[in-house]
Amino acid sequence: MVLPNQIDRVAVFFDMSNLYFVARDLGVRIDYARLLEFLVAGRRLVCAYAYVTLAGEESSAVPFLTWLRRNGFRVVTRTLRRGSDGALRGDLDLEMAVDVLLQTPHVDVIVLVTGDGEYCYLVETVQRLGRRVEIASAPRNTAVELMELADYYVDLEVNLRHFSQPRPLAAGRVRPEPEHGEEEVWQEQELADDDLDR
Repeated sequence: MVLPNQIDRVAVFFDMSNLYFVARDLGVRIDYARLLEFLVAGRRLVCAYAYVTLAGEESSAVPFLTWLRRNGFRVVTRTLRRGSDGALRGDLDLEMAVDVLLQTPHVDVIVLVTGDGEYCYLVETVQRLGRRVEIASAPRNTAVELMELADYYVDLEVNLRHFSQPRPLAAGRVRPEPEHGEEEVWQEQELADDDLDR
């Protein structure tokens, strides 16, 4: 039996700088292929975009950008530049907003992987065009207004087990052994998370 939402066409837009801070704050590494699969949730993926700000020529980012492209992401990059006021700028908000609006006629659901409150007006515009908007981020990195506007909010922190792995420890550091009772709490949390739709 096919559920009605399984025929939904979905476009996913990753604000990689926002996602970087989510991963850093939570102390995890993100498996982007698994995250994409989790967010699509059995629906039909039309496209996935990744917006990446680079510091200078940053050759260390090339393997990551290549991996994203080879795994179906359309990658949009911008190099950080120093403004006349001396501040570094490199956000891709405008590019992401334009791509969202260009894809809106072709999909049923727009998934924005960001917590940036500057996208509130974009969310309202897409909704006025008759499309659903889902926001995916960690609550601590998400503007309250953005969460409230979303047709559906995906809490990445609660769902980490679907797409993350622990960040490796620096050389010479040892991960502490769990104290008595900690392991049981984790198992109870996993069981509780299984009750979620996603």
